[in-house]
Amino acid sequence: MKSSNASRFGIKWRRLIHKPLATIFKLTLKHKIKLMRNDFTPNGKPTIFAFTHVCKDDVAVTLCCLRYNAYVLAGYHRGLSRSVDGMGLRLNGVVWVDRGDKASRAEAMEKVKNILCRGGDILIAPEAAWNLSPNIPMLNLWWGVIDMAVSTGANIVPIALDLVNDKYCIIIGENFCYKQYPDKANAIAELRDVLATMAWELIEMKPMQKRSEITEKDWVDFTQNELARAPYVNRKKEESFVFRPKGEISLGELLANMYGTEYKSMAVDYEDYKRVEKLIDNWTKTIKVRK
Repeated sequence: MKSSNASRFGIKWRRLIHKPLATIFKLTLKHKIKLMRNDFTPNGKPTIFAFTHVCKDDVAVTLCCLRYNAYVLAGYHRGLSRSVDGMGLRLNGVVWVDRGDKASRAEAMEKVKNILCRGGDILIAPEAAWNLSPNIPMLNLWWGVIDMAVSTGANIVPIALDLVNDKYCIIIGENFCYKQYPDKANAIAELRDVLATMAWELIEMKPMQKRSEITEKDWVDFTQNELARAPYVNRKKEESFVFRPKGEISLGELLANMYGTEYKSMAVDYEDYKRVEKLIDNWTKTIKVRK
């Protein structure tokens, strides 16, 4: 699980090859890219680009839209590292992390800080997992993105992307001023809100459809097709990396435990998901509001 060289020379060399490498990335993409807006102006500080993780191609799409090179913090998969995509990541610059291993996460954090302190930029999915939810614009964010910025003085720039009318549409936001918030919890909550707002802006660009014409199975089919393009991704394992604040438990998990069943996401097990959703629906119908 060897990561790219993050020396000052390595950072400068990758900046030189960024444009030709981005041109190659574009040739591998399934759809064309449309940069909707770029509100970020470089200010001489290293930058953490925090992007929404919604499809297989989002890393390549984002790198194509950046003016300069950014190393990628990527979850390690043996299949990915040995694939053509993995080769592209190594040429670009990548920090691999085993998300299920505490020591690997700590090591990756130090490597990222080293890159930022040497003037390099980083591309991170702060959700720490592929967002496979049909109704949550942004999952909970990994708090480490704030720690990295605070300890290195780096910018944080939010980026949202989505597939709209057979085009990858992307919005690069303005510099997120995390220092204005009293603590890390407030900063990460606000960053999530900014990213969700940007993601919703892209969702509203999609053709209007009646809710009655859209089935939940449509979303399952979409996610399965996307995941099929990334055979090195295990759906159930990917769901296990979704970040949750300590002690948080969902209503679905609570009711599933009460009735002796297992709560799984729609993307992992559609039939199990529907059983738990019915439990939630029946439970909410029994609630009476006190006057």
